[in-house]
Amino acid sequence: MEIQRIKPNTITYNTLLDAYGKAKRFIEMESLLVQMLRQRECQPDEWTMNSSLRAFGGSGQIEMMEKCYEKFLRAGIEPNIKTFNILLDSYGKTGNYEKMSSVMQYMQKYHFSWTLVTYNIVIDAFGRAAVIRFIDNSDVMLDTVFFNCLVDSYGMMGCFAEMKGVIEMMKRSGCEPDKITYRTMIKAYTISGMTSQAKELQNELASLRGFS
Repeated sequence: MEIQRIKPNTITYNTLLDAYGKAKRFIEMESLLVQMLRQRECQPDEWTMNSSLRAFGGSGQIEMMEKCYEKFLRAGIEPNIKTFNILLDSYGKTGNYEKMSSVMQYMQKYHFSWTLVTYNIVIDAFGRAAVIRFIDNSDVMLDTVFFNCLVDSYGMMGCFAEMKGVIEMMKRSGCEPDKITYRTMIKAYTISGMTSQAKELQNELASLRGFS
C-alpha cells in the first residue's frame, strides 16, 4: 500500500488485525497494534480492541489479552458490552472465576446491562446447576430482569428443569415472576413441542390477577 501511495485507515488496520488473529499470527498482530497506538492517522477503536482481545483470549493468552486491554484503556478507548463478554468468555474458558466475578461487578457498577450472550457465557463457564449458586454468592445484583434473561437462556438451551428452578430462586430472592417470565417459558415450551407444559403455564398465567 505504501509503495502504491495508498494510505491505510483504521478499517484497513482492523481488517489486517482480524486476519492475523484468525491465522494465529500473534507476533504480526502485536506489531500492528503497537503501530496503530503510536500514530495519529489511524487510531484504534472499539472494534480494534474487541478483535484483539478475542484473538488473544480465545487462544488462552490471558496475560497478553489483559496487557492489550490496559493499553487500549490508556489510549482512551472505552469498552462496551461486547468487550466484557469477550473478557468473561476468555476467563471462563481458562477457569479464572474470580476475574469473571470482577468483570461482572465492574459491569454492574457502571451500569452495563447483561445480554443473552452474557448469560450464556456465564452458564457455560459455571455449569447449568452452579451458575445461580455462583452469582448468589457474588455481589451481582439479582432482579427480575436478570432472572428473566436467565430463564430465556435456559429455555433456548433446552434446560427446562433449570428454567423452572429459576422461578423458585426468584421467589427466594424476593423477585416475583412477571408476565415476561411466564411468556418466556411458554415460548420455550412451545418451540420445543412441549404443548402440555405450555398450555398449563398459559392457564396459570391467565389465572393470575393483572397478567391477562
